[in-house]
Amino acid sequence: MGQLQSKKVYIQDLQPGMYVSGLDRPWLETPFSLQGFMVRNQTEVKKLGFYCDYVYIDSSKSLANLSIDTTPASPNKRPQSIVARPFKAEIATHQPVSYREQSSVSQEIPVAQVAYQNIRAEFDSMVSRIGNGKTINITQLSEAINPLVDSISRNPGASIWLARLKSQDSYTYSHCIAVAIWCTVIGRQIGLPKKDLSLLAMGGMLLDIGKLKIPPLILNKKQQLSEREFALIKKHVDLSLKMAKDSSRVMPQAVIDMIASHHERFNGSGYPEAIKGTQIPLYSRIAAIADCYDAITSQRVYAKPITHAQAIKQMYEWRGYDFQPELIEAFIQAVGVYPTGTLVELTSGEVGIVVKENPGKRLRPQVLVILDSDKQQRADFIEMDLSAATETGNQNIEIAKTLEPGAFGLDPETLYI
Repeated sequence: MGQLQSKKVYIQDLQPGMYVSGLDRPWLETPFSLQGFMVRNQTEVKKLGFYCDYVYIDSSKSLANLSIDTTPASPNKRPQSIVARPFKAEIATHQPVSYREQSSVSQEIPVAQVAYQNIRAEFDSMVSRIGNGKTINITQLSEAINPLVDSISRNPGASIWLARLKSQDSYTYSHCIAVAIWCTVIGRQIGLPKKDLSLLAMGGMLLDIGKLKIPPLILNKKQQLSEREFALIKKHVDLSLKMAKDSSRVMPQAVIDMIASHHERFNGSGYPEAIKGTQIPLYSRIAAIADCYDAITSQRVYAKPITHAQAIKQMYEWRGYDFQPELIEAFIQAVGVYPTGTLVELTSGEVGIVVKENPGKRLRPQVLVILDSDKQQRADFIEMDLSAATETGNQNIEIAKTLEPGAFGLDPETLYI
């Protein structure tokens, strides 16, 4: 979508021979898993039209001598008459609280790590129980979740760092835990009380639990899914709901609603009920953002991950279509331009890791400097507040660029240890 050769084409103007490089919605909501393919015939045009109003065409990969008309044949298709309750009024019913940081990221990292490991252990136990025909133990799940929720309440930076670490665990495994974190982070940002944050975390953990019942050959298929296979993938919602309802004690209704509706979309284009706007429960609208962000920034068998910056840009473009604008704004405010754990190179040539954002100056976070300007490891790591760099040094030090994990041999997962 961000390539210079990319052009927006409405479905009625789509022709065989055009190379589709992007959709008007997240790829994971469609059976088109390759993230780029040549349209071969009118059947594929019709299939695309079932899911999309428009697509993005890479003219450099399309067949020559095609007339690619990018002029819309109809007015702006931003959805109209979306059911919307005023956001502030809706949040007010939850008796919102104002959170403040009670610890630094450095202080919170070891606490969050323990909480994260306990959740991983509980997830293992839950998967084992399900595999043996037993039910989800809500009490144990709550006990594992609450310490992480407490940590996020004190300072979300540590858990944001953990959620962004892409471990070697299976996608479904790491995705469930990361979504629980992202849901909780968004909830904190909009001021939901801790009891709501705990429900959001539980729901996030259970959204995709039904995928354990989907054949791995379909879940891990690299090629484009057939309509039958995509329909089976969508069945994971029903499977997750059944597991939740069969749990050791009554599952909170808010969690049930969250599981049932997290694939609904703000403009009514989601599934299974095609409800829209604030007909979709608040927790589900939050989960939709968390689920999508973690999916598109993770390595999956059929798609490469995109960067945080690319994900934020795309999801911002999808506001009002797939996601509620106010919640997208809250998510971006919570995770920032340079989330905790981001490796960066400074204009001074030094290399470090972002340890804290500065809310008023999001392009100038606090950075733990690891390498000097010659890219040699420093004898002592120093924290540099880029918002105050002009006050403490002779040069205006800024972030020159972000770096991929592993750059210069640095692994974000071990930098704090």
